[in-house]
Amino acid sequence: MKYLLIIPAICSVLPAFAADELSSKEKYQLTEHILVTGNRYQTSLALDKAAETGSRLNIPLRELPASVSVISQEMIQKLGARTTMEAVESAVGMMGGTGVGSIPGYSTRGFTSNDITILRDGVRQNTNSQSARPLDSFMFDRVEVLKGPASLLHGEGAVGGAINYVSKMPTETFSGEALISAGSWDSYRTAIGVGGPSAIENLYYRADVSRNSSGGYVHGSDSSYDAYGASLLWTPMEAVRFTLSGSYFEDDVESYYGTPVIYDAVVNENGVTEVRPANTGTDRLVNARVPKGIRRNNYNNLDNFARAENGYGRLISEITLSDNWELRNEMYLATQKLDWRNTEKTVWNPVTEMIDRSSFFLIYRDDTQVGNRLDFRWNGEWLGRENQFVIGTLYDHNNQNRNSGQSYTNSPDPASVPLSNFDRGYGPDVSPQRTTKIITQTSAFYIEDILDLSEKLKLIGGLRYDAIELERKSYVGIDKYKKTYYPLTGRIGSVYSLSPDVNLYASYSRAAQPVSQLVSLSASNDEFSLQKGEQFEVGAKASLQGGNLDVTLAFFDIEKNDILTSDIVDGVRLNSQIGSQISQGVELASSWKLPSAWRIDANLAWNWKAEYDEFNENRGDTVVSRSGNTPPNVAEWVAGLYVNKQQGNWQFNSGVRYVGEREANNNNGIQLDAYITIDAGLSYYWNQYTLTLRGRNLSDEVYAPWASAGGLTQRFADPRSVELSVHYRFADR
Repeated sequence: MKYLLIIPAICSVLPAFAADELSSKEKYQLTEHILVTGNRYQTSLALDKAAETGSRLNIPLRELPASVSVISQEMIQKLGARTTMEAVESAVGMMGGTGVGSIPGYSTRGFTSNDITILRDGVRQNTNSQSARPLDSFMFDRVEVLKGPASLLHGEGAVGGAINYVSKMPTETFSGEALISAGSWDSYRTAIGVGGPSAIENLYYRADVSRNSSGGYVHGSDSSYDAYGASLLWTPMEAVRFTLSGSYFEDDVESYYGTPVIYDAVVNENGVTEVRPANTGTDRLVNARVPKGIRRNNYNNLDNFARAENGYGRLISEITLSDNWELRNEMYLATQKLDWRNTEKTVWNPVTEMIDRSSFFLIYRDDTQVGNRLDFRWNGEWLGRENQFVIGTLYDHNNQNRNSGQSYTNSPDPASVPLSNFDRGYGPDVSPQRTTKIITQTSAFYIEDILDLSEKLKLIGGLRYDAIELERKSYVGIDKYKKTYYPLTGRIGSVYSLSPDVNLYASYSRAAQPVSQLVSLSASNDEFSLQKGEQFEVGAKASLQGGNLDVTLAFFDIEKNDILTSDIVDGVRLNSQIGSQISQGVELASSWKLPSAWRIDANLAWNWKAEYDEFNENRGDTVVSRSGNTPPNVAEWVAGLYVNKQQGNWQFNSGVRYVGEREANNNNGIQLDAYITIDAGLSYYWNQYTLTLRGRNLSDEVYAPWASAGGLTQRFADPRSVELSVHYRFADR
């Protein structure tokens, strides 16, 4: 499928062919599809809008037999979400947190981390650690969240869901905005974006830039994020458009890996109390606590850093070939450079009453990814019924150079420090070494179809076939590794319209993913196949009270099979794919426009069953059953309530989030407490300016949103903080 990379050349000669058959803008509606004329999504439900994360058929969400949340730029600004992670957390059942260095992680429907795919404009990059780097929400038009298996659209992985960051695109009329803010912990944010028609006929543009920096609540946790984005849209004729876009993101973080949990002793698996360092695989802590006086301490070495540069570019060619056929081709290029130097384990030792520091880790990445996706879309009738389908191919080549698995036994100096008034010291005098070259090539073929079986019943389904070739080369003498996978995934569902505004749906979807990230696979994984994930979902999507109330309801049942698990046979530890993980629950979301300019958005997720059905964890010197345990960072209850009130030139908004108790490790011996956060903002509108005073975590809740180090450290979120911002909008009149 490498020939797909030359498709743009072919596309350049097709406009003449297309122009012979087409004559009216109304027939194609191409320009209206791309050019942004305002806020397209007014709520996180957006039932009458299409989301590219859920389907390639460009159908409204109310006709899709799956759960998709859309967080628009308008909603992002009302929430005061500074980063994409803060925006994602407003979607039903979504949790986010930073558990490792500076890499955000997500949890939903009982699954976390690598079970959730991160996308940039619909393209999956090589690892979540690349796609999920800290990003300023100003740079994106919206964030889309698809729940459950997403392999039909996005390939291997995505058993738990997919998150798509959608960039801003050119606008038909001149408009722009500028933002400046200052807040607690020396936090500053500046951004500007502008777009509209250029001096050249039929050529439109968009450009955005932002900078987000903070001193951090914890000492020595400074961070800065710089972002640049630009795009051009050229419509040489009515049936043809080309979009060229590019972005560059850079982040520089002094990492905070968490505050050690202090405890007096441990209770081992036999119920015996011992004074010794904890084993997170078997022990429970006695009198676990985190003293207030150490919550701002950073135990990482002084010369730590995590620096990343991510570039992303794409060229999209879209041509309407006839009344029924459309062609869309997308070429893309993604690059990443990452340097990382951190002490990743800082834990309490009850014997010495000191903090032991270890796991000094260097990471080096220099990756390049190129790909091409070609879609043919047909819209017409079949057997007298309306039918629409898309058939497409994808080729993706990922070339990754890294120091995979390079860790050091040396600890920072000093290796152990007291709780307070300590010398953070420096890491060992070592540099990263390129150890591994990993080449991943993916060729895919997919088809998706929606057929009107009757006026009220639609059948929607799709299949995807992938050929994934993985080659791992070593620069340090480790055996070469090659593997090929051929997963077949898809989704089938139906939608029944009780009325034009009320739909019921049911669906089955299937995903596949490796036993670890593809970049981490080695010769020891050669005998293992892909893990399988499947979901059954039923639900309803409705607009009530004359369109003033949108509601979605979804029941889900997910099972992930062929998880790599361990067992001991005749004294020998063996790995086999017999493990499974299950998750069942319900999600409810609503958006209600009330009289007197009130608006309420609310959501609730109840994950009543999320557990390992069969799983034995390899603890190095032993194997421990985790069957019946809850996976880490999974909450039974997650809820959010967001209220907005407009009164003349004033606007008040507030958000309340509840996240239930979570387990910190597979042993379920350490828990993270449930928490409630309250945010509120008051805005004043004057001409084109918006002045906003915002408070976050107003109740000054002390909480750790994400477990790390098996629960032996807790990474605390910021306490109460304030921010003052000025937002300026300008446009042609």
